[in-house]
Amino acid sequence: MLPTDDRPVAAIFRAPLFNASETFVQTHAAGLRRYRPVVVGLEDKGNARPELSEALIVEREGLRLKLLGSAPRLLRRLRAERPALVHAHFATDGLLALPLAEALGVPLVTTLHGFDVTRSRSAMLGSGRLGWMRYALLGGRLREGGSLFVAVSDAIRRRALAQGFPAERTVTLRNGVDLSRFVAGTPEPSLVLHVGRLVEKKGTSLLLRAFAEVARRRPEARLVVIGDGPLSARLQREAGERVEFTGALPPDAVARWMGRAWLLAAPSVTAADGDSEGLPTVVCEAAAASLPVVASDHSGLPEAVADGETGFVVPEGDAAALAERLDALLASPELRARMAGAARRLAEERFDCVRQIAALEDLYDRLTGRCG
Repeated sequence: MLPTDDRPVAAIFRAPLFNASETFVQTHAAGLRRYRPVVVGLEDKGNARPELSEALIVEREGLRLKLLGSAPRLLRRLRAERPALVHAHFATDGLLALPLAEALGVPLVTTLHGFDVTRSRSAMLGSGRLGWMRYALLGGRLREGGSLFVAVSDAIRRRALAQGFPAERTVTLRNGVDLSRFVAGTPEPSLVLHVGRLVEKKGTSLLLRAFAEVARRRPEARLVVIGDGPLSARLQREAGERVEFTGALPPDAVARWMGRAWLLAAPSVTAADGDSEGLPTVVCEAAAASLPVVASDHSGLPEAVADGETGFVVPEGDAAALAERLDALLASPELRARMAGAARRLAEERFDCVRQIAALEDLYDRLTGRCG
């Protein structure tokens, strides 16, 4: 007979289970220790980690939930699990999950990741996406009814407060990464890595311009771009000869590339519609992989890169400054080695998922009355 798991249940809500780029949601769910995760959504995208596959509850009632605020089949299945709380990722999904949490009589936690508090209301309304349009119109319900809001960076918390999220219920807790997945490899000299969805805010076009200047100075340099997205074809047309596009890769393959790279470039920018980063997981992973980062002074990025110690922070949108800092790291193996060690120490202090998830479970305890 299998032992009974008597841990309180945390219902983790994300409408798509899971977008391939959203590894942080799965890290959160799989990393819970004092709470048993049940992962709830409206669409199975086929990307669930094996350890979560048996914890999925998927009911295709998205249209009903978005239009009427109810999902009877999903609610029945949730009631059977008797969750102690619901935790949604992104404010748009928090609004969807709010009536479920209210019907269950449990607290709702919502993690704010980036676009959900940075993209303009007009852009949300004009997106053609029902969930985003609904949030643009009814987001005040979430701000009023949500029990706790978790911002992934201090920068995102500031943006959330400016949008009217309650200061007393909005805290900063950075995402964590599994440090054991990242080990220092044998870097290939002059290999620059860039990882992310190929969308405007990732700054890939800016990086291509900066790297063209670096490549003129250093013929041995090469850039590897990992990711896919709506700008893929355009960016490949813009790229020079020493730029390789791999497309999207699974997390383990990305980790292996980090072991090979000399540095990571993360020159994020604010998109035309206001879309901004929260705290990109890839920058935290780079630190865990002992990989120096050249990042822009954008949103939460300076919270993950200690300028001059674990990498460099350059002005947002400044291709010349980006090229100078990339060149400085490529020119000095000694500087790279020093920053690599400091980056790993920063990851251990700030991004260890074991520590970050334990802190999250402490928040759960306070909400559910389990703190001693």
